[in-house]
Amino acid sequence: MRTPAYPFSDDRWSRIDAAPGFDLVLVSYLLFAAAFLMPPLAAVGVGLAYLGRGRAGLRARTHFDRQISVFWRSLLALLAIGLLHAAVTGLGAITFGFGLVLMVLPWGLGIGWLVWAAWEIGSGLLAAWRREPV
Repeated sequence: MRTPAYPFSDDRWSRIDAAPGFDLVLVSYLLFAAAFLMPPLAAVGVGLAYLGRGRAGLRARTHFDRQISVFWRSLLALLAIGLLHAAVTGLGAITFGFGLVLMVLPWGLGIGWLVWAAWEIGSGLLAAWRREPV
């Protein structure tokens, strides 16, 4: 059996690098990460995910499907958190400020969403960097 001269010179690495769609996956994940500072970038990222999903290989398609799922779940979660925040603010106005104690609910849910979204994006980005499916 022939031993390669360099540790990563056998042809399995070239097959991994030839997986179609991973460049677009990485760009889309980076747009999702930047969306924490500039939220419209998430819409650009999900648009790229929808465009790239049809032409990607199976491993890259798992990432695109996850990105689309994270986008829509985040949109629904942020809408629900915003409605709860408005309701608690209204309750605080009606009760002369005493209801604002409940503001810890939307804030806690918002922090929970932030941790969940950062985990989904970070773990997906790491798997995409390694050219692994999610």
